Amino acid sequence: MQRRALGGLAAAGLCALSAALLLPLLAWVPDDEMAPSFLAGDLVVILPVEARAGDVVAIVDPLDPARWTLRRVETIGGAVRYEDSVFHTAGADAPRVLEMDRNTARVVRSEGSHLVELAARPVRWELSEAGVPEDAAFLGADARDAAMDSRWWGPVPLQALQGVVALRIGVPGHPWRGWTERRP
Repeated sequence: MQRRALGGLAAAGLCALSAALLLPLLAWVPDDEMAPSFLAGDLVVILPVEARAGDVVAIVDPLDPARWTLRRVETIGGAVRYEDSVFHTAGADAPRVLEMDRNTARVVRSEGSHLVELAARPVRWELSEAGVPEDAAFLGADARDAAMDSRWWGPVPLQALQGVVALRIGVPGHPWRGWTERRP
């Protein structure tokens, strides 16, 4: 009987320790700058692991240090080009249009494993090929027309990345978005 009580107490302590370690890594998405993949109010679990291309990372906004935000890693090191509202990097898949809303003039398209939202008529902003240092990441917003990213900031040092989003929990906002999504 006493062993059972000690086992239960140890299990409760382990759960409390796990929760204490995980709680600082839980956050509410502050804005729709990563829509439609992440919407304001979604809950995300952010882990302090090494980022790779395609990951969504938490960063302190380079233009407003009092604010944090999410951005997708387009590439780490190498080169990137931005043309016709598409980031072009080595090995990137060609985008596919999934939905076009004539009322709001918005387009939702698939770029690899994630969704991107932009104006039906692409914003005529282009970036000729830019080099990205090996110790930096070029970050992009999924809501291309609604957010600033490395097109304005330039490459972001890897030390500035706060962590990688490992899990998103939120209400589906699009037919292709489920209740949860985890890092592949």
